[in-house]
Amino acid sequence: MAASGNPPDPVAQLAAQLAACLDAALPDDVPLWVGFSGGRDSVVLLDLANALMPGRVQAIHVQHGLSPHADAWADFCATFCRAREIPLMLKSVTVARDGKEGLEAAARQARYQAFRESGATVLALAHHQRDQAETLLFNLCRGAGIAGAAAMPKARRVGELTLLRPLLNSSAAALAAYAKARALAWIEDESNAEERHTRNFLRHRILPGLAARFPALEATLARAAGHFGDAQKLLREQAMEDDAALAGRLSSLRLLSLERQANWLRYWLRQQGWRAPDAAVLDEVLRQLVRVVERRDSRFEFRFKEGRLRLWQGRLYATPRPAPPETAERLWDTQTPCVWSGRRLRLEPCCGAGLNAALLTGGKPLILRPRRGGEVLQVHPRGPHRSLKNLLREAGIPPWERPRLPLLYHEDKTLIACPGVAIAAAWQCPPDQRGWRVRWDQETEDRGRYAAPAKLHEQER
Repeated sequence: MAASGNPPDPVAQLAAQLAACLDAALPDDVPLWVGFSGGRDSVVLLDLANALMPGRVQAIHVQHGLSPHADAWADFCATFCRAREIPLMLKSVTVARDGKEGLEAAARQARYQAFRESGATVLALAHHQRDQAETLLFNLCRGAGIAGAAAMPKARRVGELTLLRPLLNSSAAALAAYAKARALAWIEDESNAEERHTRNFLRHRILPGLAARFPALEATLARAAGHFGDAQKLLREQAMEDDAALAGRLSSLRLLSLERQANWLRYWLRQQGWRAPDAAVLDEVLRQLVRVVERRDSRFEFRFKEGRLRLWQGRLYATPRPAPPETAERLWDTQTPCVWSGRRLRLEPCCGAGLNAALLTGGKPLILRPRRGGEVLQVHPRGPHRSLKNLLREAGIPPWERPRLPLLYHEDKTLIACPGVAIAAAWQCPPDQRGWRVRWDQETEDRGRYAAPAKLHEQER
């Protein structure tokens, strides 16, 4: 039977794509937030989402303050949402203008930070095929690997927030047809015409020339990004398998091919929140790491922008740049938390564990001291005094952390505790009595996946 030749209905076409995306990613009782700039694409997405599920849509407009028209754009967004009874959150952000990655990247980071702080759990953005094609070209021009060539995923997690791009397979022409069919108005960002921005240069100069030779260019590049995305998923799955096999046994790293070693290390660094370096640096890290592991030598340290990569007892640690260790003793009233070596030291109420609360009455302060060597503790009532050095080693405290530990002393100069390591027997809380657990919050320190859990010498009952 011959096709009718009627052009597809843009409203029905985009509605079907959005519905399919939301069916897979949006729980029934969760509202959908939409990133709403007021531009044509976000106007189309917000109008479409509201028509598809009225009463379940909320919008967020991030005001960057980079344009003299920013207030007018915010007013437009408020009027648009008010007419449709869509709740709108307006968030003003400050964009760092002196960032190394440029104004566009700084604005994007500020915008995504606002999204994370909005309280949304699922948020949709209006990126489409042309955006995907631009992102792919942009990343390739910067020498990106497969992850960069995969461009933008349809869905990804950013902390507790799920970001969706339900129109990623839709053409810019389809969105324009939808806007015309629905008689929608929108705002134009004058910065979109400024070719000093790389993405605008690609949009106005490069893509039109390529499209003249390859008419289906945007769809083709978007499809290629999807293929790269599939390959990236496979590499991630392989890295996860290798990571599980290597956990605690880096001696078997050399059994992997060089390509799998690099793939695993990129994955491992990303799990620590670090960026993977370029191929040359990554190869050098792996060369040194494999050599040190084969020699069973613990003297490995490699400096990254985020911190240092270290090896200790056959385990890999990613250690961000820490605050400097304390060098002088001081008093601590124990009633309020204090900062020691960049981390918060505090007491947490508990029962039958930690410090004996009965011995901390009267408001007398404790003395905090840095480690100086030679300290001893009697951990068990009928046991000998043991050196803190040995206790730290048994607890799995890495050598670079030991000078930063806070040591708690009583007013008579007796060492009573080292947080997370040991409490003197005379100060341990008896069973079923009130105690104070000493917490030295780790924050972001020592995020190494292979860090051995510390053995607590406190009496945990």
